[in-house]
Amino acid sequence: MPGKPLKIAISIWSFTPGTGGLQAHTENLCKNLMMRGHEVTVITRSATRIPKGADYLFFNEPEDHIRVNQVHVRPLRLSHSWAPVLWATLKFAARPRLASLAAQLYETAAARPARSAFAGFDLIHHVGHATALAGFAAAHAAAGNRIPFLVQPTAHPLNFGDSDLDFRLYHRADRLLVHTQYEREYFSNKRIRCPIDVVYNGIEDRSDGVGDRFRQKHGIKGPMILYIGRKAIDKGYPLAVTAFERVYAQNPSVMMVCMGPASLDAERKAHPGILDLDYATEEEKHDALAACNFLCVPSEGESFGLVYMEAGRYRKAVIGRNLPVLKELLGEGAAVLLGRPVPKANKAELPPEELAAEMTKLVDQPAYCQKIGDACHEVSNSYLWPTVVKNFENVYYKALKVS
Repeated sequence: MPGKPLKIAISIWSFTPGTGGLQAHTENLCKNLMMRGHEVTVITRSATRIPKGADYLFFNEPEDHIRVNQVHVRPLRLSHSWAPVLWATLKFAARPRLASLAAQLYETAAARPARSAFAGFDLIHHVGHATALAGFAAAHAAAGNRIPFLVQPTAHPLNFGDSDLDFRLYHRADRLLVHTQYEREYFSNKRIRCPIDVVYNGIEDRSDGVGDRFRQKHGIKGPMILYIGRKAIDKGYPLAVTAFERVYAQNPSVMMVCMGPASLDAERKAHPGILDLDYATEEEKHDALAACNFLCVPSEGESFGLVYMEAGRYRKAVIGRNLPVLKELLGEGAAVLLGRPVPKANKAELPPEELAAEMTKLVDQPAYCQKIGDACHEVSNSYLWPTVVKNFENVYYKALKVS
């Protein structure tokens, strides 16, 4: 079995890699599996637009076959004849007590197209939790086609991805693929009975960003702090901005670049020292990583912390919260992990003055900043895609041996 080319269906609710995060991870996983000789197809509800509102139920891609950055995509379409049921699904999904009923209705509406879309594959690998209910269609198709169903939760335990509805999906998996030992222990303690495999996450070996190009384009001459991610509370955006305001008050030569889409739960802050960018190309993101002094993303929770590893390829220091996942992956000295851990929770309380003090220290002490960046680079070597993709591949073979 090892070495045999596989036909792999990757299930995800939407496949728009340009938005980053989960989508970009899925694209890289697909490409690295294809480089190892496997046939990979993404099955999704949308690939040509970013779903908004009820799109995840009512929008259908017009084409049967789509190519997204060399990845073959097969849309999962829902018949308009199910519109009344889908409207009920939409209403029930918004109510936690009725969410399981919404999943049942969605699975019923998607049953026939899902069996067809997922036919002919050796296994189904669903990326994500119960978002948009897509995983339930994939689970139904796996059972109907008698192939293994694997789920990669991409959860932030105790923050999100661990609702009753999420666990309803996880319990249908033949195997769970998780990013850390911390997640494995968490799901084991939640009585997930299927095997749980730690696959980690992969990063590209990229350090080709041109820092001078980014700085010249935006007129940045002094120290630069970089924030990458949704401008949302859970990603630590308001905290990072508040802390930066304290730094800027003492040193107006410092600039902070905030790169990522807006969020409804956090106001975008206009400030003379802040350059606010929306979606950015991969080229511009890498130019920004090359240009910055250090990265600061104080997320409330993390599944893996991909952006910290990406910064490590550029030998950049990173600031994050003192979370179990980041402590496991980055260890001592490869990042500045701040805040007081909350007992029995995957959180750390981080006041803005503590974050501001560390920002100032990294700006004022270049040797200290570089030492952390060098250590982060060393750690990131363990998570390059050519190594990590083999972890996924080995789990696929294990699943097929017992199926």
